[in-house]
Amino acid sequence: MRCETVCVLLEDDFLPAYRATALRELVDRTAVEIPLVVINDESRRFRDRSIRYLLGRSRNWGAWLPVWAGTELSRAIRGPPSYDEPRHFSTVDALANADVVRCSPDRKNEIWRSIPDPVVDRIADETDVVVRFGFGLLTGRILDAPDCGVLSFHFGDIRKYRGRIGPLWEYIDGEGSVGVTLQQLTDQIDGGRIVAIDHVPVRSHDTYGAIKRRQRTSIMSELLIDGLANLNSPEFEPTVPDSLGTYRSAPSVRETLAFLRKHGTNAIRRELTTF
Repeated sequence: MRCETVCVLLEDDFLPAYRATALRELVDRTAVEIPLVVINDESRRFRDRSIRYLLGRSRNWGAWLPVWAGTELSRAIRGPPSYDEPRHFSTVDALANADVVRCSPDRKNEIWRSIPDPVVDRIADETDVVVRFGFGLLTGRILDAPDCGVLSFHFGDIRKYRGRIGPLWEYIDGEGSVGVTLQQLTDQIDGGRIVAIDHVPVRSHDTYGAIKRRQRTSIMSELLIDGLANLNSPEFEPTVPDSLGTYRSAPSVRETLAFLRKHGTNAIRRELTTF
């Protein structure tokens, strides 16, 4: 089995700078090619942050909603951090020679989505592996149609921490490091087969944003390169975890308050350290 051609799934026409960097490093440092990009056409209809979207967020986030809203307001005023700045896919050199296909996913229910069969057929015919940077939680034929499956990053060690909001749970729990997992997707949320995994340290004065930046800029590119190299090794088999962390969705009021207290304290420590 060889994984030499990659299909990239994008949520819309833009991807954050750290993902563009990971794709560039992959193409520049390996023999991997990216001949196909599939873009979620559905996302363009919801990009306006409508009232319906905000109400949905309110139901999903609960006590976390004010933190999310404050972050969105800050990004709107100050702009995103440099590693998260949006890049139009047409400006990403690693995607310059790729054909672009647009499609809307089929919704199986409120959670799961599948890629339409004609698009799955093309992905399987033209590429060996999929890197998922969009389309939400995937199920159906797409998971097994490419020879090497669908790879997706989870910003946590799925053996201990599963769920939304990146490294939030490790941060609240006071872990000394946070994981990044490159997994081969299955029908279990954050329960895929591990293709590559690594951890970044958490320092005493780290804010939540500092940890997210470290995850995305210090090891993500290496994990993608290592993951493809692993899949190309005849001796390698993706690891089925012996156990998985509890899936955690939205923080409770207590967890949100613990986050705000720690984040605020560490922000002050950071300022005093650099003063």
